[in-house]
Amino acid sequence: MDLKDYYKVLGVGRAATDDEIKKAYRRLAKKYHPDVNKGEKDAEEKFKDISEAYNVLSDPEQRKKYDIMLQFGGEGPAQGGYGGYRWEPGAQQGAGFDFGNVDLGDLFSELFEMGGVRRGAYRQGGGRRAAGPEAPVNGHDTYADVDIDFKEAIDGTERKISIRRGDKVEHLNVRVPPGVDNGSKVRVAGKGQPGFGGGSSGDLFLRIHVKPDPVFWREDTDVYTEVPITIYDAVLGATVEVPTLEGHARMKIPAGSPGGQKFRLAGKGAPQLGGKGKRGDQYVIVYVVPPKDLSSDAKKEFERLAEEYPYDPKT
Repeated sequence: MDLKDYYKVLGVGRAATDDEIKKAYRRLAKKYHPDVNKGEKDAEEKFKDISEAYNVLSDPEQRKKYDIMLQFGGEGPAQGGYGGYRWEPGAQQGAGFDFGNVDLGDLFSELFEMGGVRRGAYRQGGGRRAAGPEAPVNGHDTYADVDIDFKEAIDGTERKISIRRGDKVEHLNVRVPPGVDNGSKVRVAGKGQPGFGGGSSGDLFLRIHVKPDPVFWREDTDVYTEVPITIYDAVLGATVEVPTLEGHARMKIPAGSPGGQKFRLAGKGAPQLGGKGKRGDQYVIVYVVPPKDLSSDAKKEFERLAEEYPYDPKT
């Protein structure tokens, strides 16, 4: 099966910067979000592809390994890949990797570790050895992918997950703390693979994937949104209603505010992960929407104003 090209999904080149990837994702997520395209199956599938592509390409470690997989067409260097495995989203990827000092067998073995014991864990000098029966062996860490909504990332949430620990499947209620972001890793102590011979268990790490929101986006702990205003609001000033994470708020627009002006709502952003109540800010970006379907008299009035009060927006 061919490896999906996430760069094409986002419409960016393989050398795209993090900022270019973020801008492409933000633009496409707004266009295809299910809340904007209710009942449209194609838009829903497109949105899933966009979210999947961003989750991979926005994580430096995932992007690096993904780029390696692209070079091999979705499988390992040897024909048929490594043990018939194929890359799946959430197994980490990227670019600019030095193959000269890397055992590709180890690399791809680790790449396809989907929550179990790592292959090659006791490798020495290119071979394997089993730990002696008298020596305690600690268990390895386990990883699980968790998808949450934007608001859940802000407020925190809980999830029920099932993981294999040793030869058993265990069902856990895990807590996702407030303030996590896309790509965050949450540690659940002692819930990884069990140890042997008295060794301690590894930890469970939750890899957080935050679904995009049609209204807000986030940069660190700061939250952004865009609000349309009329040309009259921009020229004369106004008080407008803006969305916040806690509902709606009234915000004053000074007279003469240009489109693209950014206003700060202090302390209205996301909580700092583990920051004991510290929060970022919210920024509201206004854009001017001109009136539609003007009557001929209204157009003449605008023409009169343009002639009587000309100005150069570049100055």
